[in-house]
Amino acid sequence: MRMLFESVATEGVTDADRIRNRIASSGIDVEDFRLRTTMERLARCEGQPIGFDEFAEIVGPELRMVSRSFSRQLAIPDWEEFCSDIRLIYDNVAPDRGGNNADYIPILRDADPERWGVAFCTVDGQRMRLGDVDVFHSIQSVSKPLNYAYALLREGSEFTHRFVGTEPSGRPFNALDLLPDMRPFNPCVNAGAIMTAGIIASGSPDREAREITGDVMNLWSRMCGGIDEVRFSEETMLSERATAHTNYAIAYLLQGRTGLPRDVSLHTMLDLYLSCCSIEMTSEMLAIAAATLANGGVCPITGEEVLPTEVVKKTLAVMQSAGMYDNAGSFTLEVGLPAKSGVAGAVLVVVPNLMGFATFSPRLDDYGNSVRGVAFCRQLVDRFTFHIYDSLSGGHTGCKRDPRASQHDRKERDLSELRWAVAYGDRYAIKVRDLMMESMVDICLADGEIMEDEIHTIATTYAEIMGQPPSREQLDGWIENRRAASGGNAPAGEQAEGPFEQLLRRLSDERSTLDDNGREVILEAAFRVACSDGSIEERERAQLRGIARALGINEGVLELEIARFQRLLART
Repeated sequence: MRMLFESVATEGVTDADRIRNRIASSGIDVEDFRLRTTMERLARCEGQPIGFDEFAEIVGPELRMVSRSFSRQLAIPDWEEFCSDIRLIYDNVAPDRGGNNADYIPILRDADPERWGVAFCTVDGQRMRLGDVDVFHSIQSVSKPLNYAYALLREGSEFTHRFVGTEPSGRPFNALDLLPDMRPFNPCVNAGAIMTAGIIASGSPDREAREITGDVMNLWSRMCGGIDEVRFSEETMLSERATAHTNYAIAYLLQGRTGLPRDVSLHTMLDLYLSCCSIEMTSEMLAIAAATLANGGVCPITGEEVLPTEVVKKTLAVMQSAGMYDNAGSFTLEVGLPAKSGVAGAVLVVVPNLMGFATFSPRLDDYGNSVRGVAFCRQLVDRFTFHIYDSLSGGHTGCKRDPRASQHDRKERDLSELRWAVAYGDRYAIKVRDLMMESMVDICLADGEIMEDEIHTIATTYAEIMGQPPSREQLDGWIENRRAASGGNAPAGEQAEGPFEQLLRRLSDERSTLDDNGREVILEAAFRVACSDGSIEERERAQLRGIARALGINEGVLELEIARFQRLLART
């Protein structure tokens, strides 16, 4: 308790604003249900100095949550750094104006195509919002996975799967194709979603579709923690019904082939399906709903178990294989996360056991998926270890970041291990150290001679990474060796390979023998020398890109490092 207090105190006192700001910096909203008592007591102390005894009384009833927030023990420890990285990706994607709005109903055709929003929520309730996250829009096909979960919850797996399959179709979402046993392929194509609506409606034969839609809206509300009202668009519903010719054809086909569950009314089934597509939510609401799925069915911001874990597992499996229309296979290959898109421009994505997020941008690609939403997902997994199979990489992920762990703590641990291994003569550790030194020297030699200030930068960087400075004799020896190596043993008539080109070739040759930790050390050393003048010029960017490429480090990861360096410069 004393350490928590001292982290926000100056000369033995703190105040309500400092405590609230410390909590907010961890990503936890000040209205979080787990801190309700703390916030109420802070409000009563507004503008007053708070000593240790008062602090203990204020946070005592919710000490565990306050401690986790203060001590960076949440799902993403370095929350502010992570948010900065997400802003970079968000800004990268924003200029993309490819694709077009869906145009089969006026409300989708006339939506502002420039809307662009991204919202995140972790399983610990950390939240961030960028852009148009408070714009209500119809969820369209994003409704399909939750309808499937609702059917599983109400009717059970055996009854549900008697009428709808779980196989990816590889066909357009509104195709009339069925499985050989005449069931729809899965709950995410229109045929499967219509049948799922029939399963739900068949359990309430005396109720109208709109009443049942209210139950589904209540489920969505609980999934997103009730942060805002789940709305219904009558305009969207009427337009959907007026243009539902293919969906009617699908419904009659289902009735004629497998038959409808409990002989439910075909029109009630279709009305329920179209009504669920006409539900309106925001990206922020959808992100929390996605986090509830990531959290095994427990809403992170209320603590309520909304869905059983077994239902969530089946729902995520279907989203993984069929959630992105007939581009689901490519999306799984490149992004590797359960997701569902809608033609209004939403994409809901789940990172199991970590977080959910949602994007909103109305322009769609040829598959009906949001162009910006898909681009954002691709760039995200290019930089972070979110792809379902990143864990198979055996230490060779392209040096993607894992936000689940504190990058500062991990880096200190890795450097400590490297220093210890070098001290005892470990061959691998010595190779990493030597490649690190060669990288720093060869970057300087690429400009010609090494100046004294560059030698000082190399020595300082070496000392910070290895824990002790090199002797001048060691430095001079490395420099002379690199000069000699680039002295020119080229065949007659050919130009000698320069030191930087030699470095890239050597790094490329050694790449398969280096793990991610070794690669990161080499790139960091090169980065510090290239940017030692406090700026990053295009020539230096090109050098760093070359080193990253030779080491097999994703260019997106290098981009994050450059952005962090620029943020550091801005703060100083």
